[in-house]
Amino acid sequence: MYYYDYHVHTTNSTDGKDTLMDVCQSAISKGVKEIAITDHFEPTQVNQEYVFYQPELFFKEIEEARQIFKGLLVIKYGVELGQPHIYPIYSEKLINEYPFDFVLASAHKIKGDVDFGDIDYTQANRSFYMQKYIDSLYELVQWGKFDCLAHFDLIKRYCARSGIKINLIEEYEEKITEILKEVIKKGKGIEVNTSGLRQYSAGLMPDWDILSLYKKLGGTHLTIGSDAHSAPEIGAGFQETVELLKKLGYKTVTLYKKRKPYEIAFSEYTNGKSA
Repeated sequence: MYYYDYHVHTTNSTDGKDTLMDVCQSAISKGVKEIAITDHFEPTQVNQEYVFYQPELFFKEIEEARQIFKGLLVIKYGVELGQPHIYPIYSEKLINEYPFDFVLASAHKIKGDVDFGDIDYTQANRSFYMQKYIDSLYELVQWGKFDCLAHFDLIKRYCARSGIKINLIEEYEEKITEILKEVIKKGKGIEVNTSGLRQYSAGLMPDWDILSLYKKLGGTHLTIGSDAHSAPEIGAGFQETVELLKKLGYKTVTLYKKRKPYEIAFSEYTNGKSA
């Protein structure tokens, strides 16, 4: 089967383990047809320009890889913006100045640069931080200058690492409905992130219940991403993800070119059609 992995990191991300060349070779060896390289752009209070991220180098490397792997792999210009609603000036400058194909947006941190992944979760504080996370998602969607919202219920990954299982929709269905309606209204999409299948939470992000609600509300724009931080993770968990989405009634997956979405049927998604 051929898949399209729309969330991939390289050593151009601080937490990426493998080079772009390694990532591309792994994708080809697995029969993956297309990848979007979505290295992190994550400003902080002390580094709002996020100097680690070098867009000129990023685009140069991808252009070189496109020439090397021409006819074997489609490589899309992507980026994962970390909490761009908190740092909109440099986030907007980046996506306005460079010709990205695809822009993911994530809520990794609370204002003040507190990372949701660095918190020691307990039964006593879980509700406090769940509310903080929901509020962050809402603010991110209100900002809205992205294409897809990444790993919608990310906080469950970190709670699970502390031995705490959560389900956002059980406690925040009204707010999640409001967020998803805004996503749909703005013509944006959500990502189905398979990395949770490889982690303590042992499930997709978002869970099937949020995906089901998105479908019920009329949402159609879905991308699938491995959130690979190493070359072997490319395309991981995609087969079971596609089967679940079919069971939920989805018929298409969304791809992007020059930030324009287009839908392809699952039959095309698994036989390698691209644009």
